[in-house]
Amino acid sequence: MDIQIVKAQRKKAKLRVGIFGPSGSGKTMSALKLANGLTGDWQKVCVIDTENNSAHLYSHLGQYSVLHMRAPYTPESYIEAIHAAEKAGYEAIIIDSITHEWAGEGGILELSDALGKDAKSSYTVWAKLTPRHNKFIETILQSPAHVICCGRSKQDYALNQVEKNGKTVSVPEKIGLKAVTREGFDYEMTVAFDLTIAHYAISTKDRTGLFQDKPEHIISEETGRKLFNWNETGAETPIDVLGEKNKIKHNLARLGFAMPLDRAMAAQYVADVVKVLTELDLSVDKNLPMIVTRLEAYADPEGAQATYGLAVEEREKAAEPAPEPANDNATSANAQGEAETPEPAQAA
Repeated sequence: MDIQIVKAQRKKAKLRVGIFGPSGSGKTMSALKLANGLTGDWQKVCVIDTENNSAHLYSHLGQYSVLHMRAPYTPESYIEAIHAAEKAGYEAIIIDSITHEWAGEGGILELSDALGKDAKSSYTVWAKLTPRHNKFIETILQSPAHVICCGRSKQDYALNQVEKNGKTVSVPEKIGLKAVTREGFDYEMTVAFDLTIAHYAISTKDRTGLFQDKPEHIISEETGRKLFNWNETGAETPIDVLGEKNKIKHNLARLGFAMPLDRAMAAQYVADVVKVLTELDLSVDKNLPMIVTRLEAYADPEGAQATYGLAVEEREKAAEPAPEPANDNATSANAQGEAETPEPAQAA
């Protein structure tokens, strides 16, 4: 085993931001302004909308994009939507909201109820569902874009044991708001905010040190710029070129692309397939992580091969020589000669 000890160094990374609050607390507006501050361009922002097209209500802010999601809100549906936004090249993805993946129609809790009817114990049910939920979390964490997760929250209670009339009774006590998702989701975030009904944000988790123990504030573009500037002070993250290229080869094999035996032809073929499927240049190292992401977004081998086949067909058609035009001069001369041919004389 190769063990290395290195000096601690913070590196640049894509940010994961959680924004949680009750209905009407301003989650969507806050997420949009934060995303614009992070990217500096509304057109680099995409909202994955599960909230009945509510993302369109703020279109006056700027020209961001919206990807609509409808039930069932399975983890796999969220993963597909995230990959679609990544493939389109958006730099900030807002998931509004993650709550449906947990407590919505077709979400984890509903799936648990459906599977539990025939299961002998809850352990067998969660043995199937936990990996699916974890894959959703992993997709967020591994995304090459900044990801902002909005989630609903509700009042949380704790039961305290107190003495009353000589008896010990349980008395519920309000202990604040709790996000409607699986326990511990906020710990996966770079920064997590709880919003009050008056739209003020309180940092509940902060790895940046920008907001922890600071007065509550209203999230704005300036919040996003602060996060961007903090992130830019980190060191560049080196790209594992060999590892990324191996992932690319693995994905091409998964999609059914057979490599030519000749190494030079194989390299040219791989570069060509990658260019068609991802619109990125394989020879540029910084493109490699995004190429992997875009290839992983192809779930259907037939679709990927059809896309490449159509591109090759169009390229071959464009390369075909145009048909030679008719010789107009010769045609004109023939026509003129025919016109000048004298008619034979008639016998007297």
